[in-house]
Amino acid sequence: MTVEKVDYDTIYSNSSDEHFVWVRKACHWKAEMLNRLIKDIPAQSILEIGTGRGDVLGALNTFERKIGADISDEALQQHKAIYPKHELIKIDADNTLPLDDNQVDCVLLCDILEHVDKPVELLKEAARVGKYVLLKIPVEKALFFRLMDKIRGVKYGLRHPSGHLHCWNMKNIYGMLQQANIAIVNELFLPTPIEQIKNKFFIKVMVFKLCGLLDRTCKTDFFNRILLGGSYFAMGQKV
Repeated sequence: MTVEKVDYDTIYSNSSDEHFVWVRKACHWKAEMLNRLIKDIPAQSILEIGTGRGDVLGALNTFERKIGADISDEALQQHKAIYPKHELIKIDADNTLPLDDNQVDCVLLCDILEHVDKPVELLKEAARVGKYVLLKIPVEKALFFRLMDKIRGVKYGLRHPSGHLHCWNMKNIYGMLQQANIAIVNELFLPTPIEQIKNKFFIKVMVFKLCGLLDRTCKTDFFNRILLGGSYFAMGQKV
């Protein structure tokens, strides 16, 4: 039986230059946060699963060998044109990775787990292939975020505008990591920077600013986590 999947080739082919400029800026921010987590580990090689055009991988420091893997031929072609020194392979992240145990120092899963059918299995595979697992996971199960999705008629699954099959909060994420037997070495939760928000209508911007003010005043990230979500960055190892 053929399993229906998101058509990423069409997504990459049809995306505008303006969209890719926005994506690159967001990717550089992600790489900056990931660089904070890996600055003290002795790592020379990294594999990114779901690498896309490679902007996160290209902006990471310290690694002499960079390998990008993706299911989309179109994404890999665009990646190769931008970063010709990267090694590239085509894989389906829903299947067993065609790589040996501990083949690379790090495996990066940056905004990919929400796109696969079995995220826990991918976590296990990443921990098998790499000595460290680097993560960037969207935290989208938040009250205001989900309200906006409901108003816009956005549903998670194959028809999601970004191809997201899953929606998680921090409890869900920690549960997945526990199921995959990954112990966290370093972690960081960050609200989404207002500069990276698309569709900056008035109410949305005001809620972002209000949550930021409340969190700064209370010296916490509670309001962003509960109302807006954000991004979870982590480095872990197999237990």
